[in-house]
Amino acid sequence: MSPSPRHGQGPGQPDYVLGSHGAEHARLGRQHAIWRDEAMAAWQRAGFGRGQWLLDLGSGPGFASADLAALVGPDGRVLGLDSARRFVAAAKQLAQERGLSQLETHCIDLASPDDWRTLNLPARRWHGAWCRWLAMFLPRLDPLLDLVQHSLRPGGRLVLHEYIRWDTFSVHPGGTELRRFMARCIDHWRAHGGDPDVASRLPALLEARGLRLLNCRSLLACSPTSGAKTRWLLDFVGSYGPQLQANGIWSEAEQSALTAELAEARQRTSLWLTPALVEMVWEQPGQQTLPEAAVAATAGVGAGVGVGAGVEGER
Repeated sequence: MSPSPRHGQGPGQPDYVLGSHGAEHARLGRQHAIWRDEAMAAWQRAGFGRGQWLLDLGSGPGFASADLAALVGPDGRVLGLDSARRFVAAAKQLAQERGLSQLETHCIDLASPDDWRTLNLPARRWHGAWCRWLAMFLPRLDPLLDLVQHSLRPGGRLVLHEYIRWDTFSVHPGGTELRRFMARCIDHWRAHGGDPDVASRLPALLEARGLRLLNCRSLLACSPTSGAKTRWLLDFVGSYGPQLQANGIWSEAEQSALTAELAEARQRTSLWLTPALVEMVWEQPGQQTLPEAAVAATAGVGAGVGVGAGVEGER
């Protein structure tokens, strides 16, 4: 996300810093398909399951939201929150196409201290929250963490997939131009208030709010040229390089040199390292209501209670 409008957002409406245009929408779909197994394994470890109320924070076009909605079933509820109007509209359409009446999406600025309060979310009612590749783009983390603390019930789980070292993105041997590109991306995000190593700060912030770390793991991948994670990395470079050019911080000559370097790396045996992603599962303090490894059946969840009355689908 970014504090400045772009790609069709109206004045004062923040948007995802990588854009919410059609090409980025499509790339996010491919990205979710590649990382879907890791997401679903994390949800299982957190005890997400049928009949629960779950938040998808930074829900984008709704690919993960739809999977969460299928997981909780018609007796559960999933609420997706994102700042990009185009993505929110796409998520609503996806829910309609798949018949997921338990999935709602709303357009709010998750870096704003006040936006989420307009939703009148039931306090300490939600069984879990999912947050992937969101915190790294937020100029302020307190509003997001306030939302989590307000919403999760005692024993509720927060599942995070965030980067702890984005500069591990590399190809070996070689990779000089890729390192230059990686550094430019980091500079661009930091200039917009983001932190591509945000996972290093989250433990102290969450612990200070009383949440308990249940488990964590590294999701950094080392992939061969033919691997899915390599396709994901190349997809990102191919889509984001032109955006950096459009912002005047990456030249056509640099993009050409990078393209040539990556083409050469694909012709030989290479190792492709992803940015260092970590998974964390945190628990809201209080009497535990979710088991460590499996979900206890939850009866009557989602019956007639949800987002406050009179809330519009988009701000």
